[in-house]
Amino acid sequence: PGPAARWLTGEALAEVSFRLADAAARPGPGPGQRPGEFRARAALARHAADLRVLEQAAEVRFQRLHTPYLDNQVVRACRALPEALRVRPGARAEVLRTVLEGAGVTELPEGWGAPEPGAAASVARTGLRVAMAELVALFDTPFLAQTGLVEARTVRRALRAAADGDPLPVDGLTQLVSVELWLRRLATRRGSCWTGTSPRRQRAVPEGIAPAQRGALGAAGRG
Repeated sequence: PGPAARWLTGEALAEVSFRLADAAARPGPGPGQRPGEFRARAALARHAADLRVLEQAAEVRFQRLHTPYLDNQVVRACRALPEALRVRPGARAEVLRTVLEGAGVTELPEGWGAPEPGAAASVARTGLRVAMAELVALFDTPFLAQTGLVEARTVRRALRAAADGDPLPVDGLTQLVSVELWLRRLATRRGSCWTGTSPRRQRAVPEGIAPAQRGALGAAGRG
């Protein structure tokens, strides 16, 4: 049901429908567990699994990965909030304001933390207009079309229409652009898909050591 679904092909939507029907037949939440809590736990587990992948890549690339929002104390504090508070519209800004006040930050402007209606879509449309040439070239022969998920000409037409101000779900188009860029990075094998660093230099000789080299190394070791 995401915003990018309107640009998927009929075959892709049929596959998604089949997977959803299969998931719906599986056992749901356990006794005494509400569906909302079940979804929250599943989302947390999914984010944690993605983080483990990034941590492994960071170890290879000699990079440090910090995820303060997945800290155990932060997660426990968030789950301790009453459910009625978490699902209320605008609750996020109220919770953040209360936390900051408890930390001594009280001089916050009125309306701080509340998202401005339409601001994100306006910024996205501006980005579409500025990068229209690159985006159209990106979806000239996209991997998403090669896999049968979208039709390239349909996405190109939607990008132009959204940049011109048509009431289209811009966040769905940004999802398509993000996945297409990810697939291209994956295909080029430049490091991992989330960093552009070069692959780590191999220390082992993949084809073995020639006999003459083995003799020289042995002599050097005896010396």
